[in-house]
Amino acid sequence: MMKLQANFSPYNRKQYLATVAEKDRAIAQRLCVLLEAAFGVEDIQIYRNFPVVVRDMEWIAGFAMRVKSPIVYCCSAEALKELGAEMRPLMSGKSCLELRARGGVTLEEIFDLVARAYKIASMHGGMICEADRKTREKLRAQAAVGVATPTPKAASKKTTKQTTKKATKKPVQKLARANSSALRKKASAK
Repeated sequence: MMKLQANFSPYNRKQYLATVAEKDRAIAQRLCVLLEAAFGVEDIQIYRNFPVVVRDMEWIAGFAMRVKSPIVYCCSAEALKELGAEMRPLMSGKSCLELRARGGVTLEEIFDLVARAYKIASMHGGMICEADRKTREKLRAQAAVGVATPTPKAASKKTTKQTTKKATKKPVQKLARANSSALRKKASAK
């Protein structure tokens, strides 16, 4: 589904790096430099505390600092096509590249690969889920005929609590009924 604009904030390298654990900061710094070199600071945003490039609702590139190792996102079909053979041994998902030396590949070689992948990705589109594609097409159609497009709103805390309460209430009630029914059967059997 379309990522709510509320989940995005402006990118500022210094502010972002201040949120990264000190032991990971040097690697995060290098990844920021690679992302900025390929896309430019104006294209980068922070999505839920990690730098990404999203254009026209298409996820193109970014990275996230994870406990095991940093994960680099390269969501460009063109980059995956051109560099897939080199990337495949390091991939941990459809477009996720694990940033750690292994299988005879050094960290420097991986940084070089990431730089090339980001450069290719910057010249092409990214990936978009089917729901987002449909939303984008609907918004484009509305814009073509001059209809004002509503801005998606985040769910309020009250609405979220009500939904959670409803979702958890029924299973709890069913369990309570099942337990009391079993107790009645036990008592009548004695």
